[in-house]
Amino acid sequence: MPDLSIIIPAYNEAQRLGHTLASTFDYLDAQNYTSEVLVVDDGSQDNTVQVAHSFEGRAKGQLRVLQNPG
Repeated sequence: MPDLSIIIPAYNEAQRLGHTLASTFDYLDAQNYTSEVLVVDDGSQDNTVQVAHSFEGRAKGQLRVLQNPG
């Protein structure tokens, strides 16, 4: 179980999510504790989910993408 969980709710956030996740992972990579980032998509009509998935495998923070079909 990680020491820190960050939950990012998202709906049609494809334009902003990449910057948000990059900044979040940059911060988490510099920390000495375990963490996870959960992006919770609420039925987005854009490519929010694809943007989130593009950050999978990022170094320190574990990413999970959860989808609510809306």
